Amino acid sequence: MSNQEKLFKAVADALNIDIHLINIDSSSDTLNGWDSLGMVNLITELEQIFKVKFDIFKIADFQNIKIIKNS
Repeated sequence: MSNQEKLFKAVADALNIDIHLINIDSSSDTLNGWDSLGMVNLITELEQIFKVKFDIFKIADFQNIKIIKNS
C-alpha cells in the first residue's frame, strides 16, 4: 500500500466515510465529518499510522489532503 493510499484510508477511518469519496483535493469543505472532532481523530490516526508527531502550528495549516500529504 502506498503512502497516499494509507493517507486516504486514515482519512476515511478517522472521519468514518467511504474511502472512494476521498481524493487529493478533498478538504474540510468537501468531506462530511471533517470538523474539529474529525480533525483530532485524523491527526491521531495519522500519527499512529505514520509514526510521526505533528507540530501544533503545522496542524493548523491542514486544510486539505494535498497539504497533509506534503507535510
